[in-house]
Amino acid sequence: MVEYQRGQQGDEMTIKLAVFDIDGTLAKTEECIPSPISERVRAFENSGLQIVLISGRTASYLAGLARGMGINKPLVAGENGGVIFNPLNLWEKRLDIIPPQVIEEIKTILSREFGDLWFQPNQTMLTAAPKDLSRIEELHEIIRNLRQVNDYRYKINKYNDAVEIMPKENSKGKALAVMKDILDIQSDEVIVFGNTVVDLSMKAETKEFLFIGDSLKCEGMKNYPCIEDALAFLEKSLTQSLTL
Repeated sequence: MVEYQRGQQGDEMTIKLAVFDIDGTLAKTEECIPSPISERVRAFENSGLQIVLISGRTASYLAGLARGMGINKPLVAGENGGVIFNPLNLWEKRLDIIPPQVIEEIKTILSREFGDLWFQPNQTMLTAAPKDLSRIEELHEIIRNLRQVNDYRYKINKYNDAVEIMPKENSKGKALAVMKDILDIQSDEVIVFGNTVVDLSMKAETKEFLFIGDSLKCEGMKNYPCIEDALAFLEKSLTQSLTL
């Protein structure tokens, strides 16, 4: 358990859970997490924090990533919160899912109408990535007009390299709420690092939401130009706790 002074009033606060998005947060999209960043995250775990990796990538990918970072006891939430997984005991919880038959229908339509696509091997949603990234807007438009998407009111997330279709009830925030409940952790014991509007659903589950970049600004959120500066905020807080 890590305690530190929060704000100018010096209100005591306990941080137990540190939650990290991956692409655009811990690393640039499609790039490896730099070794110095992994080292700093390991230091947080060694200080007593539970580390959570959360992303649109699969839970199995995140489990492997955590191992590569040297995180000993991670929790991961893949598919933007659709799958929560503990790599140590293989415990898994899936939230809402898109029925497999609907997934196959959409894949068939996209393969026919768009063509050259790669589909992420998801459990709860569909992620389609065009091999020609200049066609991402075309892919997004096709997906927006799919009957299956509109009939079930699925959510669509567009990135620079892929488009996701996910159940409307799923979100990173919902996954974080589930993890908090399982671990008996309160909102003021959580710190979150993110960088896109998809991460914003976690804001309601924490009192310390650190946003990388300035593409989005809102009340109750701290913006940092880079992950190094955001990590320094937590490091400083932990250092201060040792002097209390």
